[in-house]
Amino acid sequence: MASAIETPANSTTAEGLTSHTPNQAQPTIYELMARVMRDVKNVGKNGRNNSQNYSFRGVDDAIGALAQPLRDHGVFMTPEVLDFQTEVRGKMNAVRMRVAFHFCGPAGDRVTATTLGEASDVADKASNKAMSAALKYALVHTFMIPVDAGSLDDGDRDHPVGQSSPADAYMERLRKAAVWHNVGALQAMHTEVSADGLLGATVHGPDGQTTLGDLIVTRGKELRAAAAEKEQRQQEEAPKAAAQVAAEAGVDPLDRLMEQTQRMWDNADALSQIAEDARIHGQADRDAEGPLGGRMPLKDLLANRIAELKNTEGSAA
Repeated sequence: MASAIETPANSTTAEGLTSHTPNQAQPTIYELMARVMRDVKNVGKNGRNNSQNYSFRGVDDAIGALAQPLRDHGVFMTPEVLDFQTEVRGKMNAVRMRVAFHFCGPAGDRVTATTLGEASDVADKASNKAMSAALKYALVHTFMIPVDAGSLDDGDRDHPVGQSSPADAYMERLRKAAVWHNVGALQAMHTEVSADGLLGATVHGPDGQTTLGDLIVTRGKELRAAAAEKEQRQQEEAPKAAAQVAAEAGVDPLDRLMEQTQRMWDNADALSQIAEDARIHGQADRDAEGPLGGRMPLKDLLANRIAELKNTEGSAA
């Protein structure tokens, strides 16, 4: 929204230090702008965007409506870019800027209207478009340019959503729980993004600005780490939980350990955990019968089997 303010007699702008001594013989800028508002004609939505099916009021229409009234009353305008931001959105270059438009009169005083402009372009026209957008609303709002009846009920208030960039489309998919919490879905998306050449596209993730490729990879690593931690925790808690259940049911701890040994006979890591569990619960030195026969202390039975499995893995490698 435009905001009108009077600039002090001595002020510093992007154009440098300016100094004014108001001429009392001339009408003030406020009087002249009121006269301009009286003379300006209405502006309809004469432009048409066929690809998105809506009409719009262009900056050329606003300039055309005001050009002669401004000349008639001796008012001129100078723009000043106060600040701007740039961003890459997929294949589009986006610019957001804040612009001050200074309306000056023959008395040496002036009024400033500050508005925002934002635009995107695949080449080098984003700044031009953003400046034009800021100018259009500075003129329309400052001079209260009349509009066609009902025309504010469509494009300017309920502007159709513009076509999103390819990176935006991927971000919309990425936010869905079925993708965000699924390693396989993330891997498939990474392949698609790579094929589209958008791995380096700038996006806004949960932790701030990043690239689309890094966001997908980082999220996949987080899910894998969480899954590994959960599995490790389950392995650590499983023997204790089984021992508690066995104790409550009056089952011999050695029988429980042997049942686990038979189930995990081909898993060296699981057998190592069983050996540790047997040591903790004082069952490591008890004689046990192996799945292939023969009796020996449980710790020896497990150690021999673990060694066999590791030797087999080494031979296969």
